Amino acid sequence: MSTLHPQLARIAREHDGVVTRLHAAARHVTPAVLRAAVREKSLHRVRPGVFATRERWDAARPHERYVLTVRGLLLAHPGWVASHHAALALDRLPLHDVDLDMVDVAAPVKASKIRPGLHVHVATPRQLELAARLEVRRLPVADACVLTAVTSGFRAGVVAMDAALARSSTTPEALRRALELPGARYGVELARAAIEAADPRAESPGESLTRLVLLEAGLVVRSQVSITDADGFVGRVDLLVGDRVVVEFDGAVKYDGLDGRRELMKEKKREERLRDAGYRVVRVTWADLAHPRRLVSRVLGQLAA
Repeated sequence: MSTLHPQLARIAREHDGVVTRLHAAARHVTPAVLRAAVREKSLHRVRPGVFATRERWDAARPHERYVLTVRGLLLAHPGWVASHHAALALDRLPLHDVDLDMVDVAAPVKASKIRPGLHVHVATPRQLELAARLEVRRLPVADACVLTAVTSGFRAGVVAMDAALARSSTTPEALRRALELPGARYGVELARAAIEAADPRAESPGESLTRLVLLEAGLVVRSQVSITDADGFVGRVDLLVGDRVVVEFDGAVKYDGLDGRRELMKEKKREERLRDAGYRVVRVTWADLAHPRRLVSRVLGQLAA
């Protein structure tokens, strides 16, 4: 791998590893130099006119690569605004069941255009005005959540809305106003259902998805319920089904090292107190969410017991 051209290296430092043909031209770097950098593997071509340093790209996870791609497209096209789940990615909101090969943008164009991996939507004057006030050019969070639900589905919308509401990045009222967007016209019922199902008390995408599985099975579910026993406060549980079945989502919790072992013992003690107080506990992982019927059966079994 060769050393990156000094001007390209400077651009990359200024933009977190992203280089565009537009910025290169402004520094008098020719297209031939860009092509040579790609050929010699010091730059990775992300999209036409958008590049990332090989070091930055190789170190990035899929979600981070998507963010780099979105940021690169906005840098390459100053009039564009991130839309749909591209806007959510820039706002560091969780993405679930979305197409990371597709970037949606809104632009001051007369008609929408679809190219491989890119959908350019017609921006409303309000969207362009609001985006101009933000540090990062993206649609308002409410608009992005609703449009994500419309194009990527109910679950994708709920996961994003839960997180956005929990962070106070949007409000139910703003979400409902976003249903009037022209782009929401053909999936408005999906988006409306997602708004109704959203819960600001959810603390993770896994918790949101577990709640949806249980609700769709017709169960009565409450999020983040505080439990007490004779000795006082036991803790807040992720989900309470009925009156006595606690459902906890275990994500990527690590119990290595001294701190990990302490956390494990703390969890065990908490679960013992829950059981002693008459609660049944069901633990859920990402693997369990791949088999929703099996998960519901486990919970129903504990309810019956």
